[in-house]
Amino acid sequence: MKTRFILLLLLLLPFFVSAQFSNMQSQARSMHTQMNMQNQKWASERAAANQQWQMRNMMSQKVSKIEAAEHKLAKEEKNKQKLEKKKEKLEADLKTNQDQLANLKNNSENNADLQKEIEKSEEKVNKSEEKLNKSKTKIESSSKKVESLKKEVEKYKTEKEELQKKQKEEKKLKEEEKAKKEKEKQEKKGK
Repeated sequence: MKTRFILLLLLLLPFFVSAQFSNMQSQARSMHTQMNMQNQKWASERAAANQQWQMRNMMSQKVSKIEAAEHKLAKEEKNKQKLEKKKEKLEADLKTNQDQLANLKNNSENNADLQKEIEKSEEKVNKSEEKLNKSKTKIESSSKKVESLKKEVEKYKTEKEELQKKQKEEKKLKEEEKAKKEKEKQEKKGK
């Protein structure tokens, strides 16, 4: 009887082993599936965190560009004001030199010795006019630069606003997705 029992055990042993092996395989498959799902979840969280970091980085870059452009703009406006003051001074000098020249010409009718002074005065007037023209050119170029910088600041501000809108939209979508997942989770618990 013992031998029959042992023989029966030996014959049934492969069935028990295969049943246990298939059970282990199904457990391994389910564990593998769970690990894949967890890895996907982590990957999506990493991607979302990376995207947030990129958005913050882009925002800080826009802010620094705006600040740099505003600094340049303020500097250029200050330079333009200096140039305008210099122009006013040059205009006053030119007016003075022209008045002196006119006086010398009026008085030269009586005196031939004043001819050298008239020539010097004419030279002064010409130099003053050249300086004034250069100053006007610099002011014009400075004005163009100011306008260009104003446009640049506006462009950067617009880009920043667009980026902020995009961030808000993404945040809203993320919150909606999170709420949807919570709802699904609650429904699963309810069943």
